[in-house]
Amino acid sequence: MSALPASIAVRACEPGTPDDAAVVALDGDGSIVGRGTLSRLYGLRAEVRIDIAPTTTITLTLIDALEREARTRGLERLELDAVALSDSTVAALRQWRPIADELRASHPYLTWSTTSVNS
Repeated sequence: MSALPASIAVRACEPGTPDDAAVVALDGDGSIVGRGTLSRLYGLRAEVRIDIAPTTTITLTLIDALEREARTRGLERLELDAVALSDSTVAALRQWRPIADELRASHPYLTWSTTSVNS
């Protein structure tokens, strides 16, 4: 993935459960500059949501952290609403992961395995 600027740190926030997790990206002053969540959908599949992320680098870093959270929960497949992402973020994700495109009721999602990424 893209290198994270030295002044940005990512950490888990809120008490996680077996079915959900949240991570934040913090700048050098401790201000939140990014936030993402993970929610189990069914079986071993979960949804990733990026709530705040001003740059592609921060978005990808949050996704990496959420993938690690997913693996610790034994989740094997992640999905992300493709409409909620910028074109540059989607392109970057496709460079680093074997992404599958899925349509549900004409709505596009990006999906990938949690086990195929080294992070």
